[in-house]
Amino acid sequence: MPKTFPTGLALILAAALSGCAMPGPQSPAAISAQDISRLEQRQQLLDAELSSLRGEFAELQAQMRSQQAQLQALGGRPGTEIDTRAGQITAHVQPIAPPTPPRAVAPAPSSATDTYLRAFSDYASGRYSQAIAGFERFLESFPDNEYAANAQFWIGECYYAQQDYEQAAAEFLKMAERHAQSGRTPDALFQAASAYQKLGREGQARQIIDLLRQRYPQSAAAQRNLEL
Repeated sequence: MPKTFPTGLALILAAALSGCAMPGPQSPAAISAQDISRLEQRQQLLDAELSSLRGEFAELQAQMRSQQAQLQALGGRPGTEIDTRAGQITAHVQPIAPPTPPRAVAPAPSSATDTYLRAFSDYASGRYSQAIAGFERFLESFPDNEYAANAQFWIGECYYAQQDYEQAAAEFLKMAERHAQSGRTPDALFQAASAYQKLGREGQARQIIDLLRQRYPQSAAAQRNLEL
């Protein structure tokens, strides 16, 4: 009785007898350039993903260090811990009583320099009334400041610019009386004489010019001419 073979096996034998080889796995030489390109692209994607994961890990480490620093700042309160498992950062802190609201603190007064510079900015911008108020505030708050003489001089200049020559002369003379050693005093005397000249009071103007040249003969103001 002839032997029978399973269908699959019979097909294999038939193929062998007919001289046809069964297809086997592709050899490395059979991989196409397109396959290699796809593999390279996939490798690049994997490298990029790995680089991103490394960046995320570094960021998690930085966050963990920040959390640890915050917990140390709390004074190592009992019950404070950090869980870093699987890259997760969580902080478990015991409840802390809300801080007491700080008491209202009065704003610190402006410094002498700030007050002076604000007033001078007003003068330079032509806001003479504001400048006068600022310089007077400066002199009231800081009468012994090194810029006190200058502040008094600029008050005179503000009134002079407003053509209030009477008040300007008074402010310049006040400056010359209180700050005789200031380098601006000769200019203050000259401006006082100029203000009196504007008022038509040439006698007073001449007296001040004579005083200027007597006390400060080497000053630039003493060399200036005032038509009297």
